[in-house]
Amino acid sequence: MQVSPRRRTPEATRTEILNTAIEVVAEKGPLGLTMDAVVERLSFSKGALLHHFPNKALLLEGMIDLLGESFLAQIADYAAKDPEPYGREARAYLRAVISEPVTERDVSIGRAALAACAIDPSLAKRWGAWMKKAQKSDPSDAAGSDDALIMRLLADGLWMSDLFGTYEISPDQRRAMASLMMAGTLTAEMQP
Repeated sequence: MQVSPRRRTPEATRTEILNTAIEVVAEKGPLGLTMDAVVERLSFSKGALLHHFPNKALLLEGMIDLLGESFLAQIADYAAKDPEPYGREARAYLRAVISEPVTERDVSIGRAALAACAIDPSLAKRWGAWMKKAQKSDPSDAAGSDDALIMRLLADGLWMSDLFGTYEISPDQRRAMASLMMAGTLTAEMQP
């Protein structure tokens, strides 16, 4: 009896392509992302790459989606550990940015994503749609929604500082900032 080799699923192929493209960006920066640079690292043909992503614009869209999904998964992990439902996702957003150690790989990927979104408004809108999903459970009362927005903006500012090396922030400072930013905000006592 002959055993046929396992076929790769289209989703597995697509995910491998996107992860490979992200690794190219992490190593070579946004200008180093080419279809040829991606296919050089794949275990299958350029035809397979082009079947899933016929052009670089669609590859970038896929990368933004994968990064958005990954970030939302991080937020969900932090939210699942938070016993207080009121403002949980906003606190989780802040924790996802503050708590994770920032690596050179993270910085390179973040810069590439930022550059892609700056150049192509449709990618910025796509990233914005992912961030709207992250806000879906934010408090709807005025004080709570304002606090949630402030937390997100502070986290985004920290992320930008990480990308550009604006400030040197130690792990202890990151923990202190998280405690300071979360103390007294988005608590159950604030609910109307």
